[in-house]
Amino acid sequence: MANPGPATTQTIHPSNLATNQAIRLLAVAIGVNVNSTGDQATLAINNTSSYSVSNVVFTNASISLSTAAAGLFTAPSAGGTGIVANAALSGLSASTVVSQRTVASTAAQTAQNLYLNVGTAQGAAATMDVYVYGYDFSNYS
Repeated sequence: MANPGPATTQTIHPSNLATNQAIRLLAVAIGVNVNSTGDQATLAINNTSSYSVSNVVFTNASISLSTAAAGLFTAPSAGGTGIVANAALSGLSASTVVSQRTVASTAAQTAQNLYLNVGTAQGAAATMDVYVYGYDFSNYS
């Protein structure tokens, strides 16, 4: 009988999610006010000292965000490294819309807080949720 080749195992996810090789939730802010300019949320980085942001998701807008603009930074007042540049949130037209933002910097970071800065207010009461995903490098630092 011919050798059928090496044995293989298939799983739902190819990497162990308990390792730092997987993209995981790094930080979250729920109910962020987007009707006031300046820093509206401080997102604490969860359980890592070195990381790279790969995805930033804005979702669950309380109203259509036709005017507001916001960005995500490593220091207060839109300072430090711009993880997501200040940009219009007009794609968030309903609570069910999920907007994956363009990540401006994937460089390894050590800041333990990220700051959601609203550059342009909505002009009416409005909130949204922010999720930050990335790679955890703390075991290799």
